[in-house]
Amino acid sequence: MGVPTVPTHGTRVFIRNAAGDTDIEILGHTGISGLNGERNERDQTTLVDNDEVVAVGEVRRYGTVTLNLLHSEDDPGQIALEAAYLAVPQEKSTIVWLFPTGRARKFDCWVKNWPFENGELEQDYKGTINLRVTGGVAVEDNYTILTGP
Repeated sequence: MGVPTVPTHGTRVFIRNAAGDTDIEILGHTGISGLNGERNERDQTTLVDNDEVVAVGEVRRYGTVTLNLLHSEDDPGQIALEAAYLAVPQEKSTIVWLFPTGRARKFDCWVKNWPFENGELEQDYKGTINLRVTGGVAVEDNYTILTGP
């Protein structure tokens, strides 16, 4: 008997609407990765130490999340993501990364870019969207998708 793993098939990604009461699904995503930040290290080694002395900082940094997608002009989640990217001044967006197991990672972020890739013959436009995580990441089991008032 092996250790249970988390499958990727069935992963869902949402962006929360501005009112904070509805999770809008990003339907065209093909992959997601990230939460790759790390805590700072403080070197506390002195000239009399024979070994390095390092303390890990208290502040958690969650880094970035990369969302790969097939561009779609009528995907409500992509429309909301692009609107967040284009907003001046930009406001933080809330993203919900829902695993097939029902566990979710929820975080605030900035939408850093909105690129188009693969503009070639007989291809679909793709994009690799970078999200800069701000603050903490909430972990919830048995997440309930917000569907509005």
